[in-house]
Amino acid sequence: MENLSHISKLRALGYQNKYHYLEEALSRNIGFLTLAEQDRLLNATVAIPGLGGVGGEHLVTFARLGIGRFHLADFDVFEPANLNRQYGAKTSHLGRPKLDVMVEEALNINPYLDIRRFPDGVQKQNLDAFLDGVDVVVDGIDFFNFDIRRMVFNRARTRGIHVVTAGPLGYSAAMLVFAPDRGMGFDDYFDIRDEMTTEEKLLSFMIGLAPRATHRQYVDRGRIDLENQSGPSLGAGCTNCASAAAAEVVRILLGQKGIRPAPYYFQYDPYARRFQKGYLLFGNRHPLQQVKRRAIRRGLAKSASRYCPVPPLSPLVDDQGPDLPTAVMDYLLRAAIQAPSGDNCQPWWFRTGKNRIDIVLRPDADRSLFNVNQTASMIACGAALENLLIAASRYGFEGKVSYRPGGETHDCLASVVFHRSEIEEDPLQRFIWERHTNRTRYRQGTLSPALLSELIQSLKACPSMALKLYHSKEDIRAIARLVYRADQIRVASRDLHEHLMRMIRFTADDVLRERDGFPLQNLEAGWGGEVFLRMTRSWRSMTVFNRLGISRIVPLISYRGILQAPLIGLLKCPDTRPETMLKGGRALERVWLTATRMGLSFQPMTAVTLFWMRWRMNQLEALGGKHERMLQSLWETYHRIFDVAPDSEEGHVMLFRIGVGGRVACRTARKLPEALMVPN
Repeated sequence: MENLSHISKLRALGYQNKYHYLEEALSRNIGFLTLAEQDRLLNATVAIPGLGGVGGEHLVTFARLGIGRFHLADFDVFEPANLNRQYGAKTSHLGRPKLDVMVEEALNINPYLDIRRFPDGVQKQNLDAFLDGVDVVVDGIDFFNFDIRRMVFNRARTRGIHVVTAGPLGYSAAMLVFAPDRGMGFDDYFDIRDEMTTEEKLLSFMIGLAPRATHRQYVDRGRIDLENQSGPSLGAGCTNCASAAAAEVVRILLGQKGIRPAPYYFQYDPYARRFQKGYLLFGNRHPLQQVKRRAIRRGLAKSASRYCPVPPLSPLVDDQGPDLPTAVMDYLLRAAIQAPSGDNCQPWWFRTGKNRIDIVLRPDADRSLFNVNQTASMIACGAALENLLIAASRYGFEGKVSYRPGGETHDCLASVVFHRSEIEEDPLQRFIWERHTNRTRYRQGTLSPALLSELIQSLKACPSMALKLYHSKEDIRAIARLVYRADQIRVASRDLHEHLMRMIRFTADDVLRERDGFPLQNLEAGWGGEVFLRMTRSWRSMTVFNRLGISRIVPLISYRGILQAPLIGLLKCPDTRPETMLKGGRALERVWLTATRMGLSFQPMTAVTLFWMRWRMNQLEALGGKHERMLQSLWETYHRIFDVAPDSEEGHVMLFRIGVGGRVACRTARKLPEALMVPN
């Protein structure tokens, strides 16, 4: 394809034809290439499916190398999230098709290039056309678009075409070559089977691409989310990929010796200052690869909740009228489900309209004794509601909330109708995905008055709520004793024990399959505590240990945790009506997000307040006589410490500790929005 404007400019500069220009433009290649080899490259055809991070770099590198013909496929447009690593990503190109931009860039280098475009990307129906006349395929497909990649690689092999894939892993480039006539095929090397989930296929691709992964020493695995298809990537890695692939493509096109197809692998990492190469016998079916697969899966399960979706592109949103764009709707729902809930039970469903989101109670999500009259679930749903409103502010949408719009007997707890306004983005918005429970040891000391004031100010938008803060040693010691006695009952209650065990996810597969509850490591119990929890999964086993005094020993963990904390907080509300508890959940989320914004750790201490709420509602009989009497003995102390009149109607949303803790070993996962929509 000739680019007439560029060619006209070249002629004005004295380059009268293609050969005059290319002779000078590619002259510095000669010495590493012969004139005959350069001519062969000019007549070669390279197919690049995908023009993002590595694909765009491939195209520019190959054009400068002197390859003269391309088949290019891409259906996507440039977004701000592409700016850190994609060649064509510039502010002037945002919203433009990647294919159009990159063709312009390539023709700006060599206006005589012969380019065949595939603007719908590579699909099953155009795959053969995309591969017709191609000498080499160079993989530029997005890491997460696995099924398309698999289709391209397998079809290229049957048609006798080499495929080179180079993956940017941090600063490094990991490369594999798949030859049509020798070595292992794609499915064989990566050990891919049709019955595998997409997540399992991606994991296999990841560990097979870099069997001796050099980048593991500096990558934050918490930022890798295979199920939600998100992960970090650097421009330096993309550039290295293009260099590595270019050398291999030259070898293939010129018919040179030394090509080593899979199961040979290569990884160059300038940051780690390492070069790894080897022969992976049996590919991913190698026993060590199987061990790695299980280990990485456990690691991904530990940080499954840290996924933060890339926010939709604001300029595109602004063009959409008054309704919530689909991308924004998805973003808001993902923000809502990051809210805290009792044992991460996620007691909500969602129902959506054009500019409306309803939060609907999922009554079977939490059937524990703590959730009396669905109070704990109401608090959780209120927190989800607050996340919705905070996230919407990013796009200039303000939400009007209607509580129980269908009446007390209706399943809908709250309905939010969004409209465009001049609302500023809530500064808490960025911390929705950072908020989490931290059960680690907190540093002793005091918090500054400025931090305490900020926590109090977080409730300015919730005037009916009251936040009580306790930081004296005497108050903290008294609260610790109160929590200790309540936790004794918790440990000795069969209902609460069995509920806890139902919500613990003992394996990585459990975490990734269920995406609720909490991983065993999230409890920060240490290896001894984890062994104990495994041993006491049955109530019969727990009964034996309780006879040995465990009901007095286990609560010491919470007791010591409170004594270490510099600050204890209690969030109060005027009454215990469902609407009030929903508002209490909203207030709790604002306090928690504010603490996160200030770099503070936060842990709910729910047992004593939820027991008190059950007592307020005259429902202690479910605990049994012994435990009922134990709780009755606490209320005088409880009322004194928390300044509550015995006949008060107020509700208590949450007791919690705040301080500076360590890094948590494992965070909780969340279900996907599509799994939480109101069933038909």
